[in-house]
Amino acid sequence: MARPGSLVARGGLLLVVGAMTVSFVVGRGLARRFETEPAPPPAPWSAETRYVATRSGRTHVLDVGRGDVVLLTHGSGRSVADWQEGLAAALSTPLRVVAFDNYGFGLSDRRHGLRYGNALWAEQAIDVLDALDIDRAVVVGHSAGGVVAATLAADRPDRIRGAVFLGHAMALDPVQALPLVPGVGEVLIGRMDVFGDTFSESHRRRQLAAYRIRGTRAALLTFIRRQYTIDGLRLVAGTYEDIGVPVLRIHGARDASIPIEAARALGDRLRDQRLVELDGVGHDVHVAAAGRVADEIGRFVAALDD
Repeated sequence: MARPGSLVARGGLLLVVGAMTVSFVVGRGLARRFETEPAPPPAPWSAETRYVATRSGRTHVLDVGRGDVVLLTHGSGRSVADWQEGLAAALSTPLRVVAFDNYGFGLSDRRHGLRYGNALWAEQAIDVLDALDIDRAVVVGHSAGGVVAATLAADRPDRIRGAVFLGHAMALDPVQALPLVPGVGEVLIGRMDVFGDTFSESHRRRQLAAYRIRGTRAALLTFIRRQYTIDGLRLVAGTYEDIGVPVLRIHGARDASIPIEAARALGDRLRDQRLVELDGVGHDVHVAAAGRVADEIGRFVAALDD
């Protein structure tokens, strides 16, 4: 005969599992209310963007300017629309700026199941370079995109000349804490029209269009949960220490998502790095201080030795 205490424990466990299951179903239902488009629209967002067929899938790419190549990787749930808020234009003289929507976001493919995360997007980045016949580039990553940049810099020094981290360090973003909880994450992400801030009417319009594509919210949840589990383990194990190319880091002193203290601490794990702290600027340094960021990146690229 089961003890009363064990029966209570089992009953409590069943209630928790039941509540999580209901939340999961409700969250998926909420997501379907927003995700009304079965596939990315046929037309890219602007004359600066186009679709590129790569080994791993169809990718929506921004490609402007001429000269040394900088490859931009966006943050959690974002898209190339972020870079179109000023930084791409500021960098495109005298550099060639290439950016892409991560699989699962923007207008790129959504057919990668549970693989949405840093390894997939690092693979995608190399595939984009190959599709565009680009031999080497400086990779620039904002926020979570900094992990993709770090992964590329550590694993592919044959293709990466240097790395730039914008608003990036190892820290738990408060916005991503609750979505880690099964069921709770489905409801939270399912009921939002777009993840993260928007910066202008055109930016909001593009992000809303992306978040209407079926599978976007599932990709975001997969990424968030991988980031603090499977993908996060590799960062703890030594990705930053494996980077042999120069690293420039630009961080807002008022960053509430990834505190400046975390950025300072990350410097101890990098061999060849420089940190630029921007007073009065928050997490989105690439938008709030696009001109200053472009100047720093331009000088960094010009000083690199091949």
